Amino acid sequence: MSITSGEREQRGSRPRVGLSISIDTEEDNWVPTREGVTVSNIQELPKLADLFASLGVRATYFANYQVAAAADSAAVLRELFERGNAEIGAHLHPWNTPPDSGIEQKVTMLQDYPREVQRQKLERLLEEFDKSVRIRPKSFRAGRFGIGESMIETLIESGLYVDSSVTPLLSWESTGGPSFIGAPSRLYRLDGRGDVRIPAESGLLVEVPITVGFTRSSPASWVQIAEFLATPGARGLHVLGIASRLGFLRRVVLSPETHSVDEMLRISKHFIESGAPFLHLFFHS
Repeated sequence: MSITSGEREQRGSRPRVGLSISIDTEEDNWVPTREGVTVSNIQELPKLADLFASLGVRATYFANYQVAAAADSAAVLRELFERGNAEIGAHLHPWNTPPDSGIEQKVTMLQDYPREVQRQKLERLLEEFDKSVRIRPKSFRAGRFGIGESMIETLIESGLYVDSSVTPLLSWESTGGPSFIGAPSRLYRLDGRGDVRIPAESGLLVEVPITVGFTRSSPASWVQIAEFLATPGARGLHVLGIASRLGFLRRVVLSPETHSVDEMLRISKHFIESGAPFLHLFFHS
């Protein structure tokens, strides 16, 4: 993945912060499905690329199997890449990426598949990129952010250099996925030998987490806040929901799909003032 204006520079006393933008580039079907899959939204991406070009942004498009396998959408991915201001990454939806393991109808989190099945699905996805798009991705994101320790090692073995499946301060355990509470908000390395939230000194895979923050307090205290909100008592009392409705505290993902410009600017300001070197905004195609 690339980070636009990647190096922090001093302009007076104000640091210049890098911005990474990524797009989950996938089928039109919002609900996970294996039937009736269409990819017509991909035809709109050249217009988005025009906007990015005018802003000097080099975005990463994480495309899944359904997009890579369809001739028309594969051609769009190739066009975006050949323009020179886009990176094409791999996005794995395990429920409709071959081969079929027999559990796809009920399991949507990649981490819940046997390791060998994870490897086989990634292999088929990359083979489809080679054949149809004629691009070999170097970066990856798991569908529904469902990544686990075993997949990190598989990514490294498959020649990928970057993962972007971690959402700090968020837990997906209620939907059967991982918890990323405690993960760094900065770039860090992974080696596939431990919890994906814990950096590895000499890991071969770089993790580029999505920017997530709270509208109050400082980033230094956000992990503790998230840990408290994840406790059974806080969940049972709907503490975050009440705090959000009262306007006291909101957890914000840097994504225009889920949060307002004002909310995204508020957490961005917190990150910049804390010395963060980059912000990572994402959305779906």
